[in-house]
Amino acid sequence: MYVVRDHPILQFNRGRKVIFYHDGRPLEWYENEPIAVALYANNVKVLSYTKKYHRPRGFFCAIGKCSSCFMKVDGLPNVRTCITPLKEGMRIETQHGLGRFTESSTLALEEPQGSSIVQAEVLIIGGGPAGLSACLEALRWGCKVTLVDESLRLGGQLIKQTHKFFGSSKDFAGVRGIEIAQILQRQLSPYIGSGQLKVLSNTSAVAYYAKENVVLCEQSEKRLFMIEPEAIIVSTGAMEKLVPFVNNDLPGVYGAGAVQTLMNVYGVLPGKRVLMVGAGNIGLIVSYQLLQAGAEVAAIVELAPSVGGYWVHAAKVRRLGVPILLRHTVKKVVGESHVEGAVIQEVDEKGELIGEEKFVECDTVCLAVGLSPTVELFWQAGCEMVYVSDLGGFVPKRDHTLRTSNPRFWVAGDVAGIEEATTAMLEGSIAGLSVSRALNRVDESSFESRLEGYWNKLNELRMGETSYRVRRGLSQVFIEGSLPLFQLVGDSPLEDRLQDEQFRSGVLSENMVETVAPPMELWKKKKNGLVIIECPQKIPCDPCHANCPTGAILPFENINDVPRIDYSKCTGCAMCVAACPGLACFVADISGEQAILKLPYEMLPKPQVGDEVVCLDRCGREVARSKIVRVQEPRKDKTYVVHVVVPKDLVMHVRTVRMIDRG
Repeated sequence: MYVVRDHPILQFNRGRKVIFYHDGRPLEWYENEPIAVALYANNVKVLSYTKKYHRPRGFFCAIGKCSSCFMKVDGLPNVRTCITPLKEGMRIETQHGLGRFTESSTLALEEPQGSSIVQAEVLIIGGGPAGLSACLEALRWGCKVTLVDESLRLGGQLIKQTHKFFGSSKDFAGVRGIEIAQILQRQLSPYIGSGQLKVLSNTSAVAYYAKENVVLCEQSEKRLFMIEPEAIIVSTGAMEKLVPFVNNDLPGVYGAGAVQTLMNVYGVLPGKRVLMVGAGNIGLIVSYQLLQAGAEVAAIVELAPSVGGYWVHAAKVRRLGVPILLRHTVKKVVGESHVEGAVIQEVDEKGELIGEEKFVECDTVCLAVGLSPTVELFWQAGCEMVYVSDLGGFVPKRDHTLRTSNPRFWVAGDVAGIEEATTAMLEGSIAGLSVSRALNRVDESSFESRLEGYWNKLNELRMGETSYRVRRGLSQVFIEGSLPLFQLVGDSPLEDRLQDEQFRSGVLSENMVETVAPPMELWKKKKNGLVIIECPQKIPCDPCHANCPTGAILPFENINDVPRIDYSKCTGCAMCVAACPGLACFVADISGEQAILKLPYEMLPKPQVGDEVVCLDRCGREVARSKIVRVQEPRKDKTYVVHVVVPKDLVMHVRTVRMIDRG
């Protein structure tokens, strides 16, 4: 069993253990966790076999979007086991082919409350960051809201995110995604108690019938019912893309979201040695999270000539020894019933294979190659659609209030175009506000003022150099004649830096290292040290400044600016070290005979004074051995600051530590 027993960030509060049966064999796992998780925790990786070629299938998306996890449960075929909760005594069977319904196993058309059709003022479909934010906004203006979400837990991607968010400290920057989900749920709780909000979890909105204006829903894979809403906000998110290579359907090839669900929500490792495909933000973040959970990341392969995610995310995994192989791709996966290895190969500028094949020993291949918006309901509603590759695929056109060409439908979050959770939450707020205005719950003046405020925040977040594709994509999605508040201005990646091969994969070149070092004369005299910030990319983030008690990290004129430092004000307190979402702040004290480095640390085991450590450079290479002389936890949020003694000539080289086995 690949069960996570200990984690540097998470605690897994498991329920009651129950006995269930897989192909007649009794197994144990925890009640109400997904069936697929329970099977995987018991080392059952094959869930079904295809009809024609009888190939094994495991789960892939873990959010109910695909058919890879179909199994027969208590006689009912085609059950999505990744979102169906485990119950005591369940009989689960490996499914062969499509599965056959019998008279006793067909779904019944039911009504949850006994009425023919459930009435809803505002129906919000999808309970992720956009959907929850839309809920809160509409509820605050007095709307009655019904929230439909197909997952077992509200929060969408937020409940999987152990990292601290970027963005503005006035909102959620510096807060972990898991904590943001808890905050939003607490804010919604009073509305559930008052009856203003009805939540239907483990419920999928499967179809929209325009003539009748009803949404057909399926709950718990067992019953169908209909909802007739006055207004609909669709925040259904997105699903993983797949890339073609030999054996890409084997159990052990998973989407990045599925890997996060397994290890961060339910505490089950997907494998012990993982090959990551894709170096966007998702691939980089999930690689770091795999390391936190105790897995080994063999490598990250990326088809492009540079990482696509935030540079600081790449730097985090590089210094932990994970290689990022640019201009590489997966050629095939090796194995019979599950992944036993993978073959990768270099590609040229045209994407054509060059050089020799390389075998990577691994038991898991994680795909982080992009997302596709889940837009089926918009097609069914007759909304005007447009294909925008920069946004992930087809998306609905909308006006500046996020209302689509079908006046009953609004859009928010990744289903409107693939971005970050921070922008999804703001879009959700805009959609909730706009629906409230359409239902005459908010006056025009308040509406316009609040709408402009949300758009100002969105525009600011989208001005960074990694958002240039998003800005380009959004320029194509507004309905003709609407008055978008969206701005096209912003930064693009600096071409001179992209010429540096090391920088493209998350490592500062020697020339860049010199530019981030503090002024030597002051540095030598400053007891407790001075801050070093290795954040060379313009991204939306300000917790370093917001958490600096002396103002040494100067205010940002634009939230995407690279941090600027007044070293005369720095006291070496290391608050920025603990607060930085990208773990890009360090403090070095060279006032004594040897240097003391203050480094961020979020791994296991929990650091203690006296622990022996290996000191690693930006590429994860051992450059020294030392001991921890002090441990801080300034924000009480499980980001530790470890103080280690190193030779002065290594101050600008050592960037993290790895514990030496205490045994």
